[in-house]
Amino acid sequence: MYTGTLRFIDIETGSWQLVTPQGKYQLRFSGPPADLKSLDGKTVQVKGTVRADLLTSAMTGKVLEVETISAQ
Repeated sequence: MYTGTLRFIDIETGSWQLVTPQGKYQLRFSGPPADLKSLDGKTVQVKGTVRADLLTSAMTGKVLEVETISAQ
């Protein structure tokens, strides 16, 4: 479980980033929740897996494949 601040980064087509005390993660969703924009700037908890085998064009942090996300 990762806890941090959710931020939308306006780069390329846009990227969601989770900023934690341990570092920054670029979030990857199979299907983002409908209320994701309402969580921008808020502290959230994310359950997921860091994917060391993936790279992205945005390069805003390690890729974190999201299973669940919720406001804290």
